[in-house]
Amino acid sequence: MPRVKSKEKSSLLDIYPYSRDAFQYLYDKLTDENFKRPYIIKDKPINAVTGIIWDITQGEPEITEIISTMDKIIGIRSEKTKSRLEKIVDTWLKKAYNLKLQKGYVIHRSFLLKFVKTIYQNYDENIKRAAIYHFDKYNDKNKKKIKRAYENIRLNDLQERYPEFNILDAYAYALITEKFKIKEDDLIEFENIVALLKSPSE
Repeated sequence: MPRVKSKEKSSLLDIYPYSRDAFQYLYDKLTDENFKRPYIIKDKPINAVTGIIWDITQGEPEITEIISTMDKIIGIRSEKTKSRLEKIVDTWLKKAYNLKLQKGYVIHRSFLLKFVKTIYQNYDENIKRAAIYHFDKYNDKNKKKIKRAYENIRLNDLQERYPEFNILDAYAYALITEKFKIKEDDLIEFENIVALLKSPSE
């Protein structure tokens, strides 16, 4: 769903006035029997409304695809692009997690804010709050990615087969940098890469 360009965060009042056809598409999708969500409860429409809004703001893939189709129906393009500050925070955290996984680097908000201060001459409370918001969002995502790598049975088996390599942290970092995902094709490709590292060079 497109966002209105503004120095302030957008409100629900800023939602684009979609056409009747676009909302009909949304209605058809949400009432389809194959669309299953715990908040879709008969005679409790408020549950569905709040649930859908939550899924949209969290970027839930299936909902995102539905909204993207609505955008195409009325010929608009979502402006879901990262702000400069968000890119800075994301990049900083990726580098910080590389150091954390390699050398046990401690990641803390205060370190990020000190870095952001060196970039923004007009650094103020608004920038600080926004930086903290982005830090918390991406830091939480990165922690979950590391957990997924550590708990993956296939990766743990691979770690046992190649104890000389730090398989789990390497894949965790690949998830953080979005080079790989926890899916069959990526796991196979990573396993092949590890095997090549182990094979003797000609």
